[in-house]
Amino acid sequence: MRTTDPAGHPYSLVYVILLGTVLMFGVSAFGAVETWSTSILEICAALLFTVMVVHGACISGAQVRWNPLYPPMLGFAAVAATQLAFNLTAYRYATLLVCIQYVAYGALLFVATQVAADKRSSKILVLAFGIFGSAVALFAICQNLSSTPNIYWLRRLSTDASIFGPYVNHDHYAGLMEMLMPLALVLSLSRLVQGGQRILAAFGAIIMAGSIVLSLSRGGTISLVAELLVLFWIVSRVQKRDLGRPKWLWLMVGMLAFLAFMGSPTVWHHLSHLQDVLRLAIFKDSLRMFARKPIMGWGLGTFPTVYPAFRSFYTTFFVNAAHNDYMQALVETGIVGFACVLWFIIVLYRSGLRQFGNGDQNWQGVLRLATLVGCTGILVHSAFDFNLQVPANAALFYVFCAIAVK
Repeated sequence: MRTTDPAGHPYSLVYVILLGTVLMFGVSAFGAVETWSTSILEICAALLFTVMVVHGACISGAQVRWNPLYPPMLGFAAVAATQLAFNLTAYRYATLLVCIQYVAYGALLFVATQVAADKRSSKILVLAFGIFGSAVALFAICQNLSSTPNIYWLRRLSTDASIFGPYVNHDHYAGLMEMLMPLALVLSLSRLVQGGQRILAAFGAIIMAGSIVLSLSRGGTISLVAELLVLFWIVSRVQKRDLGRPKWLWLMVGMLAFLAFMGSPTVWHHLSHLQDVLRLAIFKDSLRMFARKPIMGWGLGTFPTVYPAFRSFYTTFFVNAAHNDYMQALVETGIVGFACVLWFIIVLYRSGLRQFGNGDQNWQGVLRLATLVGCTGILVHSAFDFNLQVPANAALFYVFCAIAVK
């Protein structure tokens, strides 16, 4: 279903800039994990959505563009609403807070669907987030090399944290770079840039990929390799362009060789510890939680509240997540909610892979390919961590999903 495209409206440029500003603010504000930054992100999303709807209905007359991700998102929202309406949650207030965040993500997905469709909008998003990602990666590397314990060299944390860039957690920083790196990478291999521009785009991709390895994130490094493999598969199998395969293959090999070269012994020693006993224990405990309430779960956002009653080991640390987004969705929303998650992922790839024909010949194709690969990285990483519970990363993920299936 495709209706009149509002992306061609003169005001669409303003909406694209505002959308990008909101997403970049979330990243810069420590991932929007604090109450003040989360609130600003949610308020801005609500205002942007409201202004677009009112403007479209009363002034421009633009019709709503359809996105195949709407049904699974509405299905998941119905599960959360049912938990609230029938008091099926272990902690109603926590569920309400997460539901508000989810509504904000849905609003941003809607806005992205309406405006990120034409050549101008696609070009702005590719260049803006490619440059932003490169700048954040350079800052993160410089901050890391300075050995400062403070974010931005100013913000001192009250607890021990593995900071990297603007994020408190290095794994969440890696999740951000997994989504942004493909923008520069795909652009560098496209026909849209030549000479020095191609070199700059490739440099940005390498800086972002290198910062993932330097962050010492195991899940991030695994996800990065997965992204490169998926990108090569899409180009070689879906687009079926035999002449383009050597260029892509050599770039993948070169990037992996560079990462292996720059990785210090400390980096690879850290990555070699794949057996994480603590996370395995949390996973087993989570299965017991799911077995107690398998249909509708314990309530969205209630994992940290319910988990202590099922914890099988002693620790002085507060376990705030299952360190596996899929398991946490299963525990909190049961089989019904998890089915909506699988539905969302299936629609994402079924619709996204249909879009590719000449992905490197226009800005829309570059943006769709890069966002789909970026979403792949975060989905792989979600099996090892909880990136989608970080508001800035989650907001960027849903926006990229909206773009990938357009």
